[in-house]
Amino acid sequence: MNKSVNKNILFENFAGRATPLQKKLIEAWIQEPSNKELYYEWLDEWENQFIQILPDVDAALEKSLLKIEYSEQVFSIANQATSPNFFNKNRTWFAIAATITVCISVGLFLGKNYILYQNYQTTFGEIEKIELSDGSQITLNANSSLKVPRFGFGNSIREVLLTGEANFSVKHTFDNKRFIVKTHKNFEIEVLGTEFNVNARQKDAKVVLNKGKIQLNYKDGKVAKKITMKPGDLVVIDQKGQLNLKEVPQPQIFSAWKEQRFIFDETSLLEVATMIEENFGLTIKFREDFLAKRTITGTFHAENADELLQVIAELLEINYNRQNNNVTFFE
Repeated sequence: MNKSVNKNILFENFAGRATPLQKKLIEAWIQEPSNKELYYEWLDEWENQFIQILPDVDAALEKSLLKIEYSEQVFSIANQATSPNFFNKNRTWFAIAATITVCISVGLFLGKNYILYQNYQTTFGEIEKIELSDGSQITLNANSSLKVPRFGFGNSIREVLLTGEANFSVKHTFDNKRFIVKTHKNFEIEVLGTEFNVNARQKDAKVVLNKGKIQLNYKDGKVAKKITMKPGDLVVIDQKGQLNLKEVPQPQIFSAWKEQRFIFDETSLLEVATMIEENFGLTIKFREDFLAKRTITGTFHAENADELLQVIAELLEINYNRQNNNVTFFE
């Protein structure tokens, strides 16, 4: 057995803290059939050790008990002024039991999400780079979230849940484990090793394939369908669930946001406004309706919303007024 791979190194890998060198050692080590059983034995030990994390409901429970104590005092005063009966004597205890049950249920619900998933969340205007335990690279765009299972990720499949937009560079595994990106938009992407961009925001959803091969699983009404995408394919899914597939000459422009670049090709100001709203949390309005139809072409670098607004205004020779998170374009 390779002595450079031990339990401590694997535990660090399971926790997502292994170095690139350690990951390569583990990948080579696990290819030996005799090491696979030990690998899963240690994985089971690690999961059992860290599954002990419990949601912290003590503070919430303490607050609830204080409310219960106050309620008891109110009931006591009320009971002194009326004749006691069985219901009045016991309703406080029913209230106590119900309140404790609710507190524990809420705590377990919130704690379950923390226990089962590593949660990544970006705010408006923020971009975060993430490296998963399998070596896959993900860049999470602004106003987006990614959930990665804490336990069992990669045991049989690699599955993540995306809300918003992200760019994926998926690492191929020696045993061809599938990588699945689930979304809340009624579609998912299934890959082995590839690079692609997914936009699953509130309006139209987009999937663009840069390299490799992916399978898009979606629903047309109640019918499950799938489509295989090749490099350069763009799939747009509208709010009614209708799918449109076309080829684009430069698929990489759809992930230019990773370098804070914005690439427009005869893009309407209305589309640009939607992008600004989704990425920076601003509300865009047009004093004159025809401005929404004006188009922009070019590549621009902007580190924040104000820089992008200024570029747009100068390019189109129009004005804008910003008050807090509200922006109005006008001539």
